Amino acid sequence: MKNKFLVLLLAIFMLSSVRADEGMWVPLLLEQTRYKRMQELGLMLTPEEIYSISGTSLKDAVVLFGGCTGVVVSDKGLLLTNHHCGYGQIQALSSLENDYLTDGFWARSIDEELPARGITAAFLQSMDDVTNKVMQNVNAQMNERQRTDSINAAIARLIVAYQPEGSYRVEIRPLYKGNQYFMYIYQVFTDIRLVGTPPSAIGKFGGDVDNWTWPRHTGDFAIFRIYADKDNLPANYSPDNQPYRPKKHVQVTTSGINKGEFTMVYGYPGATNQYITSHELDFTVNSEFPARIAMRTQRLEIMNSYMNNDRAVAIQYSAKRASVSNAWKRWQGVIRGIGRANGIKGKQEYEENFIRNLQTNPQWVRSYGNLHEEIRKNSEELAPFNMVMAYYPETVSTIELVTLAGRYDAISADGLSETAVENFLNAAAGFYKDYSSAIDRDIFVAMMQAYRENVPQEYHFEEMEASLKKHRGSFDRWADEAYSKSVFRSYQTLHAALTNRTKRNINAVENDPFLAIFRSGSKMIDEKIRPRYSILTLQADSLSRIYMAAQLLTDNQKIFYPDANRTLRVSFGTMDGYSPADAIEYLPYTTLNGVMEKDNPNEYDFRVPEALKTVYQKNDFGRYGINNGNTVPVCFIASNHTAGGNSGSPVLNYKGELIGLNFDRVWEATMSDFVYDINQCRNISVDIRYVLFVTEIVYGAKWIVEEMNLTSLAKNN
Repeated sequence: MKNKFLVLLLAIFMLSSVRADEGMWVPLLLEQTRYKRMQELGLMLTPEEIYSISGTSLKDAVVLFGGCTGVVVSDKGLLLTNHHCGYGQIQALSSLENDYLTDGFWARSIDEELPARGITAAFLQSMDDVTNKVMQNVNAQMNERQRTDSINAAIARLIVAYQPEGSYRVEIRPLYKGNQYFMYIYQVFTDIRLVGTPPSAIGKFGGDVDNWTWPRHTGDFAIFRIYADKDNLPANYSPDNQPYRPKKHVQVTTSGINKGEFTMVYGYPGATNQYITSHELDFTVNSEFPARIAMRTQRLEIMNSYMNNDRAVAIQYSAKRASVSNAWKRWQGVIRGIGRANGIKGKQEYEENFIRNLQTNPQWVRSYGNLHEEIRKNSEELAPFNMVMAYYPETVSTIELVTLAGRYDAISADGLSETAVENFLNAAAGFYKDYSSAIDRDIFVAMMQAYRENVPQEYHFEEMEASLKKHRGSFDRWADEAYSKSVFRSYQTLHAALTNRTKRNINAVENDPFLAIFRSGSKMIDEKIRPRYSILTLQADSLSRIYMAAQLLTDNQKIFYPDANRTLRVSFGTMDGYSPADAIEYLPYTTLNGVMEKDNPNEYDFRVPEALKTVYQKNDFGRYGINNGNTVPVCFIASNHTAGGNSGSPVLNYKGELIGLNFDRVWEATMSDFVYDINQCRNISVDIRYVLFVTEIVYGAKWIVEEMNLTSLAKNN
């Protein structure tokens, strides 16, 4: 092993008793950690076939796709991910004339594939433990700031030293709260093209109503292709680029899955906090999340009131609403799940046992005896600052013209060069394409009022107080003046002011009401919040790191795995139902029959497309039919431990074949970011047979399916 920490960690794994198939495991270390348990559940792959240091393996087909995951399924760079992962690109390609969100899109050949701007596909080339190199200059005499500075300096040096030539990215990420560091090298492709997408009535079927719930009937998939230059290397978009020839692609199967069978999710989970203390968890679920939920509820109500009455606005704000509502509903699920599982009490009991365990060793008492009291005090002192840092981004920072003014402020600080102004205006053009001043104005009024009412007066910023005094306390009058006079109110006024920089225009921009809000709010944060907040959060990070190290040292009964941090992980489990409440038992799969049962032409999120209805009525399911050919599988749930970022992750069977695409968790399982409960935590996947059925049978894009070279149907569950 490369360092003492890893030796200790592996020893703990050998002693640990397995209590649940939870965890997001580092694939490089599977053989030493969880591979035996995966075999017990039915896995037939070798560790080398899952992750190989020197050869090709499944990891070479798993892609970091923007903030999600994707999987390569052909030797021509065909990539599957979730519809919601490509939603921004689909929306950007859409217009009233070509509304791909509403109507879907299916290229009839490679020549018709559409450039999907602003998304990248990154292939992991290697991961290595670099803990010793990162920590080489750290010593016990350093305070936390000195320690952090030393680590950051070492990371910067290592990134430069290991940066390959070409389109590569080097990242060094902490594991186990900074007790270990891994380096990841990615090859990054930027020429990505849309091959096919179902209409949102399939890809987002159920919308916000069904989001984070089960049963689910969402065909959450989209098909892209990665392109490369003539040498098969990453290159910016060019008509001369060719489909990428991957090292490895995953075999797609129509064999399906039955209850109790092995499943493996391979992807890039975003962030979890499994080792949070009871004090911190209590604050999160009883203070921070309720505040955030309340703010987002108001914003969603405003967006919906406009989107429901104007199709053009619905297209403009579809991605924005989805972004706001996703976390909004997830936070509610976390609160519900933690409450149902008595998660805070469970943390408290674990901490009490941790303290009792310390008493068995005098050295542990000396090192960690006051640790929990220090965490409690730090958490209490940090709480009011955390609340401001929750309210501000959920209110002031959500006003779109304030955000745009902030982007201008960033370039103005560097002198407003012609290139910077040109780039800013180009970006602004895209901003205004999907902007409604009416929506933004109503959000301005609601959010400014919410901030002022919920945040202590000492954290009100000067521009807010001065403007309200000027307008006699009226948020509406303040908004009316700001939106009528601002240079940022339209692309035309902004372009005119920045391309003809007369003294008058410069003064107009510099005195703009939204720029004044941005600067005044930022000043308040910088002067009244950030100094103490930075010290306390640094201390909280230090205490978390020490607590993590203490648990690893003193607890040989608990299974430890690193929190998710958007690095490649493996999770595993079995296809299984669950009981969310008394007298309710859910099956682990849904079918096309359920889609039709939910069909409601009067509700936008439940309008089944006519093409799908026609196929259903004809009972024309082709090779994808189940139950004697009478329906088609749609979604399934399993006990894989997943998180945000796992969206689009391949779900693989015991042979490593693709059986689905992970896209969500059940509502109760959103608590798995903090607490995993084997009885409640289920991930939701779209069955690959539904993906193929929609593509081939419903919309006739058979050429795309043929490229995947499917394995034959083995069973008909």
